[in-house]
Amino acid sequence: MKTIVREHPLKDIILEFDESKTQPDFEKEALATYYEAHDEVYALKQRLDLLAEGLADADAEVANLYMEALALEQSLEIIEDFLGLSAGDSIPDIEGEITIDVAELFEDIRKHHDVFQELYLQIDDLTNKYNFEMDLMDPDDEFQENWPIHSRYFTVFDKVFPRYEELSVDIVSIDDDQETFRGVYGELLDIYNANLALAEWVFANYKNLFDLVEPMYERTSVAIEAMNKKMRDELGDDY
Repeated sequence: MKTIVREHPLKDIILEFDESKTQPDFEKEALATYYEAHDEVYALKQRLDLLAEGLADADAEVANLYMEALALEQSLEIIEDFLGLSAGDSIPDIEGEITIDVAELFEDIRKHHDVFQELYLQIDDLTNKYNFEMDLMDPDDEFQENWPIHSRYFTVFDKVFPRYEELSVDIVSIDDDQETFRGVYGELLDIYNANLALAEWVFANYKNLFDLVEPMYERTSVAIEAMNKKMRDELGDDY
């Protein structure tokens, strides 16, 4: 027997062969599919790594923007009250004087909007990646037993083993290598499911952020116009 190690970024494929036997075509086909299975799973791993990195960044950005928006909105409500744009019902009672740099507030909200627009592009990209994974269902894979990888990659040798006497590859080495392959895939499947769950969490939090900031941006535009009008009325041609 000769041990042949085929290096692969997912995991090395280690099989033993009887060099005294000619490799039959059906064995060649099975091994080719087995090698392809490693390519498919590694491609999935690469996609998941990118998705996980993007989701982690987006999750943190959504949380930061949400907290910033709450503080900006509170200041905006005070300005709206000052400009007569609010009934004042939502304005908290504040003891003592409070000073808000209106120009700075409007600039901070503008910057917040710019970052939010960048986040939108990031979320759109992540949504496309997420949808790609969800749309991988193959109609030929009836039961989806090994989703998201096609089941054929896990039954490669089912029809080969009964003809073990004709094989040049040692079936014990196949069993051992397949067990390692399934273990690697099992770990990756856990990551896959965790990524999809995180994606749904991020998308839901992004929607909450969107529902908070879009009205705030619109109210800011109204407040800016009202402030400009107030300044024109008070300063006339000097403004």
